Amino acid sequence: MKFVKRYWLLLVGLAVVLPTLWPIFRSDFFPMHDFTHVARLVELDLALRAGQIPPRWAPDFGWGYGMPLFHFYGPLPYYLAELLYKMSVPAVWAIKAVFALNYFAGFYFMYLWARQSWGKWGGWLSGLAFVYLPYRAVQFYVRGSLAELTAMTFIPLFFYALKKKKTVLAAFAWAGIFLSHNVIALFSLGFAAIYFLFHFRNWRRWLIVSGLTLALTAWFVIPAFFEKDLTVVNSLTGGYSHYSLHFIYLRQLWSRFWGYGGSIFGLEDGLSFQLGWPQLLLILPALIIWRRLKWLWFSLGAAIFMMTFHSQFIWDRLPILALAQFPWRLLAFAGVFVAFLSGSIFTLVNKKAQVLAIALLIIGLNWQYFRPRQFSPVDDYYYTDRVKIAGQMSDILADYLPKTANAPSPLRVDWFETEATVSGVMVKPGSFTADLAATRSAQFNFNQYYFPGWQASLDGQAVSLGVEPSIGRVSLIVPEGDHHLKISLTKTPIQRWSDIISLLSLLGLVFYYARNRRT
Repeated sequence: MKFVKRYWLLLVGLAVVLPTLWPIFRSDFFPMHDFTHVARLVELDLALRAGQIPPRWAPDFGWGYGMPLFHFYGPLPYYLAELLYKMSVPAVWAIKAVFALNYFAGFYFMYLWARQSWGKWGGWLSGLAFVYLPYRAVQFYVRGSLAELTAMTFIPLFFYALKKKKTVLAAFAWAGIFLSHNVIALFSLGFAAIYFLFHFRNWRRWLIVSGLTLALTAWFVIPAFFEKDLTVVNSLTGGYSHYSLHFIYLRQLWSRFWGYGGSIFGLEDGLSFQLGWPQLLLILPALIIWRRLKWLWFSLGAAIFMMTFHSQFIWDRLPILALAQFPWRLLAFAGVFVAFLSGSIFTLVNKKAQVLAIALLIIGLNWQYFRPRQFSPVDDYYYTDRVKIAGQMSDILADYLPKTANAPSPLRVDWFETEATVSGVMVKPGSFTADLAATRSAQFNFNQYYFPGWQASLDGQAVSLGVEPSIGRVSLIVPEGDHHLKISLTKTPIQRWSDIISLLSLLGLVFYYARNRRT
């Protein structure tokens, strides 16, 4: 009872999150733009069970020839889902749970941050405004962007930790952003820089937070950055995905249009970019005290400006921004800042009845967005069967195919192709062993796409690998005679050293806190 009495306001806030999540409690699910989450979870689980730490190779994407998906795509949401999946929670329900966790954690993180400026009730309103942001509904019920949703959830925690001068917490929160979504992480560099320009006295803390974040995420960030050119990801920034086709107009931030389509050039987009009527109205009191929050107003202005056509000259001069594809992804930051500022209304109204009325306004004007267009049986979109994953998901998720891969490839039906006699086959993600008998020199094609890190040995002796040109799979020459073949995906030097940096950093933090607790 003491707990309830002390935290009743927070508990009520968490309860009002539930209306945004009602569709996930049904036994069925619904289609989204990105409905590959269950398949990703299955592939991550396969890699972990095969001993890949950290997992990098998804063996069934790419028409069954595999791709280094988790080497480049933010894996944190799927690690969270894996915890449940390991406890025998069905894959679909594990993914649903991670979506739900984002809404509860998002409310709490925003509450912590906004409470520092607006008090408990103001923080409560900011948390509610964050949960009921229309863009959060777009992320779940329209786009299905679990990774972006997760990265956005960590943004208020990051700024809360900076305000409270909690260096390690800030580093972990920023690491959460980096490990969830590459584009949001890229944008976060700019907004973190703005924050520290306005708080330059804390430049030492900025260096520590930045260094610690890089160290903790080195195992993912460094290889993903330096080895991305080995994949086709850069080719996905042209055509429809070129940023110049996806700037928005300021009126779209206010328009209450709602749809389940996609983004196109001009004003006829099929999805909403609104920031929410109540949220935008509630930030007006914060203008009175704008000097206290200059960095935040500047950041909000920068986020909005960079989403419009007026900023194209900047996008044109910074080639790395092309990886973002859609400038409106900056709604993740604009939404966070608007939700935070929404709590400023408590500086003008401080009666509980008024706060309740405002809360009902936020919920009433936004609740209708938190629902899917339709429901469908789980098996229509969310596969756990590896054959279905290879056959049905590969055309959807081709972002990180190796450059040497020929796409689309014929669906893999076996793990190898050779004229030699093969026996004693053992296959798991990232590993293949077999006994071969060749009457003459023969080519052996292992049906996984070639990528740096694949190594092979014959009878315990390392042999060189090639790239079979028709598909882009791993290939080697087997000499005449009987041989034992082993093919395995190992770590490149940059992957190995990045893993070591992150491991030592984490162990160092554990040792530091363990030592401080004893003293």
